Order: sequence, then structure tokens, then C-alpha cells
Amino acid sequence: MVATDDLAPAAPRLPRSGIGVDGPYLVIAPTGNPTIRLDARLLDRVELIGRSPVSALAMATASVGGVAIGLLTTLPGGIFTGVGLGYLAIDRAREARRRVISRDLLLVLGELEVALHVADGPTAAKQLVDRLAPYARDAPIDGARVYEDARRRLYAHAEGRADAALLAEVDGALRVGEDLVHVRDGHLLVGQIGFRIEDVREHALRGANLPLPGGRLLQAALGLLVVAADARARAGEDVARLAKRVADYEAWSGRSAGR
Repeated sequence: MVATDDLAPAAPRLPRSGIGVDGPYLVIAPTGNPTIRLDARLLDRVELIGRSPVSALAMATASVGGVAIGLLTTLPGGIFTGVGLGYLAIDRAREARRRVISRDLLLVLGELEVALHVADGPTAAKQLVDRLAPYARDAPIDGARVYEDARRRLYAHAEGRADAALLAEVDGALRVGEDLVHVRDGHLLVGQIGFRIEDVREHALRGANLPLPGGRLLQAALGLLVVAADARARAGEDVARLAKRVADYEAWSGRSAGR
């Protein structure tokens, strides 16, 4: 369930992307569209897309060496080898640069991965990840606010409210303006507007948006996160993983549930 204080005005958003963070919520405010709020506690991980550029740079360097050898060799076809390796060197150098300046967030839930571009640059993207990642399910708890939230969820399981609490969290995890996004009877509902889950998957595979009344839009892949979370909630949360996160934080911080 979405708490009242979670609906307070969001923190300042990035000027170009319209993206911000409000507690555990990723806030997306495209121009002309209602604000979209996604609860990071729904996710397994929040991370940056991009890997180390070292391997790509190494390949580029090796290719440059190959260019010299290819051009100088007297064997037939040497010039073509040189040209081909030259192209490879350029391609690998571009890949290395792309990895360094990655501006995309990766939202992960099970096997589902959703990318979100941050037009404000790699530094802004990293700041978003740093603020959201601790709320995700695979992340170690690193602060009191995340700890209290995880402990609340653990108590819900201990008190026998696990199933209802899980489904309520999924129902409140994504909203477009005032409309909650949830799953009912094989459909993804945005407020009162329904889409067949098969259609949502097809839109997501094409990188398309779900059209809503009044010219509003919702990225289909974000809706698919709710579909995956609903299926996981009905199967039951991994309580052992949640309990371990809480216990690890208490051991690290010296805190306990009673303090």
C-alpha cells in the first residue's frame, strides 16, 4: 500500500529527463504526461547499463597493431586484412566509449530487464542508481529508512498478513497520475483502462507505450514489471532473503528490532 507521506511532492527532477527520486520511488515526469511513480522495492536490482571498457579498449589496441601488420605484410590480401581490422578498431573504441558514458538505468525483476534512458548524463544516472538501489530486493540494507521498511515487511509475514501485504504492495507499486496500475483476470489495468497482458508484452518487445485516455502514455515495459511482480507475489515472497537482509544490517550496525 502506498503510504501517505510517499505521495508528497517529489524531490527536484532532472531538467532534461524529468526523472527524480522520492524515497523508494522512481519518479518520471515526461512533458505533457502525468507523473509516473515506480516503487523500487518491487525490483530485484537497480543498476547502470554498461560494463568495464577495459576489454573493448584492449581489443581496439590489438586491432590497431593488426592494422600495421596487415598493411605491411607482403602476403596477398594483406591490405584487405588491414582495412578490416581498422574497422574493428574503430568499432571497439566506440564500444569502449559507450560503456564509459552509459546513461541508462536497468530495472531488473527476475528475468525481466527494463532500460530507462537518462538524458542528463552518466553522473545524473549514477546518482539515481545510488539513491534507488538500496531499496531493491537483492541490495544490502545501508540505512535506517530502508531497514525500517524491510522490517515492516518482515513483520507482515510474521503476523500472517504476507499474502495480502504482498498483493497490496504490487497494486501500489506503479501509478500514472492518480491511477494505480494492477493486474486483474489476465489484464493490466491502469485505473479503469485494461490491456490484455499478451498485448502489453507485445508492446514492450517493440519498445512501445500503452495509450491512455487524454493522450497519456505509459511505457509498456514498466507495466510488464507489475505483471511479473504480481506473478511473484502470488507465488510467495522469498522471506528468507528479506530476513537475511535485515539480519545482516542489524549485525553490521549493532541495531536490533527492539532498538
